[in-house]
Amino acid sequence: SLLNLLVWDWLICLIILFSISSPIIICADINECKLRREDPAKYSELYPCYGGSKCHDTEGDYRCKCRLGRRGDGKIDNGCQPIIPPPVIGILVIAGVVLFGLVLVCLRKKWKLKGCYDRNGGQMLEKTSVKIFTKQELDKITNNKSNKIGKGAFGVVYKGTHDDQPVAVKYSIEKSISRTRGKDEFVKEITVQLQVSHDNLVCLIGCCLEVEVPMLVFEFVPNGSLESVLHGAERCALPLLKRLDIAIGSAKALTYMHSHSRRCIFHGDIKPANILLDDNLMPKVSDFGSSESVLKTKHRSVCADMGYIDPVYMVTGNFRLKSDVYSFGIVVLELITRKKAVYDGKSLPIEFTNCYEDDNARRNMYDQDILSAEALQPHCMECLDRMAGIAVQCLEYNIDKRPTMAEALQELIQLRAKVAGK
Repeated sequence: SLLNLLVWDWLICLIILFSISSPIIICADINECKLRREDPAKYSELYPCYGGSKCHDTEGDYRCKCRLGRRGDGKIDNGCQPIIPPPVIGILVIAGVVLFGLVLVCLRKKWKLKGCYDRNGGQMLEKTSVKIFTKQELDKITNNKSNKIGKGAFGVVYKGTHDDQPVAVKYSIEKSISRTRGKDEFVKEITVQLQVSHDNLVCLIGCCLEVEVPMLVFEFVPNGSLESVLHGAERCALPLLKRLDIAIGSAKALTYMHSHSRRCIFHGDIKPANILLDDNLMPKVSDFGSSESVLKTKHRSVCADMGYIDPVYMVTGNFRLKSDVYSFGIVVLELITRKKAVYDGKSLPIEFTNCYEDDNARRNMYDQDILSAEALQPHCMECLDRMAGIAVQCLEYNIDKRPTMAEALQELIQLRAKVAGK
C-alpha cells in the first residue's frame, strides 16, 4: 500500500491507496481556537484574533467574532470597531443621567402636589360642589401672578380671568395656619362658604389644594376695599348717604350669616379691609374663611385684627355673635369719622365713646369733609348722630346690652328711610 501525507492550510488528508483503482481519502478538521489557547506563542500569529474579538471554530476554518458593542472582522488589526463611537456614548450617558434626574424631580413634584392635595382635604372636597383648580390652572388664570391687587397679613390677592370673567385669587403666605388648623377645619370653612349666598357676600368660586396653604378663587369686586376708599390709595369723596348704604349692606351680610337657616355663622374679622365695594359702591363682605359655625363648643380662637377685636373676647376667650357686632360698631365709627381704628396712637372706640355725651366733642370727631359738603342739608347732623348712637350701642362692654346684628340693621334701615323722606 502507498501512504501519501498532504498538509493543507485548512485540513490534513491521509490518502491510503490500497489499489490504483480505489483510493481511500480520510480528512481531519483542525480546531484553530484550541491551538491558540494551548500554545499562544506558536499559533497566535498563524491564526490571529485581535483585541475586541473572540475566536470561534468553524468547519474547515475559524472566525474572530467581535464582542458585544463592536462590529467588523477580528482577524484584522483594529478590525473590531465600536458600534457607537465613545464620544456619542459619553453624550448618551450624560443625557441618560439628566433624564433620570428630571424624572425624579417630576415624580417628587407630583408626590408633593398629591400630598398637599390629600392633606388639605381634596378627597373630602371632591364630594362638594366647589371647583377644584390645579396649581397650573391658577398660574394660567393669574397670568403667573402678574396683577397684584392687594396684600394682607395672611396673603396676597391677584386679579385673574376665568371663563372670560374677572376673578380674585388669594395666595396665602402664612404656612403655620395650615399646619395648625388641619384639613377637617379647612374643609369645614370651605363648606361654610359654599352654603352661604347673599348679594352682600363675596362669592367663593373654587380653590387650589396642591400647595402648603390652599389658594382660594373669589368673584372679583372692582372698587377695592372700604379701607382703601376711606384711608388708602383709593381715597375719594364719599357722600353721607353712600356711607349709610355701605353700613346697611354690611349689616345685611352679617345678619344673614348670624341667622343662616342651616347654622349660625360668625365672621370673626369684620373690618373695612374685608368689606369690598363693587361698581356702585355696594358692599360685599369678604374673607370669612376663618368663620366657624357656632354649634358645639363655646371657646374658639379667631384670627382677627387686634384693633377691631371684642375686648370681652380678649378677656374670656369666648367669641360670640355679638363679638361681630362690636367690630361692626368700629366700622360704623370709621364711616362717620374717617379715622382708623387706631389713629395717632389712640383707640378710636375708646376716644369716641369717651366724648360721645358731649355734643361738641362728638361732632368734632365727625369727618369734616361731610360737614363742609353737606352741613346745610337738614338730615346731615341727625344722620351722623343716629349712626354714632348705633355704633356706641354696638361697642357696649356688656355684651347683653349690645344689639343683635338684625336689630342694628333695622335701626339703620329706619334711619335711611327717614333721611330719604326729607
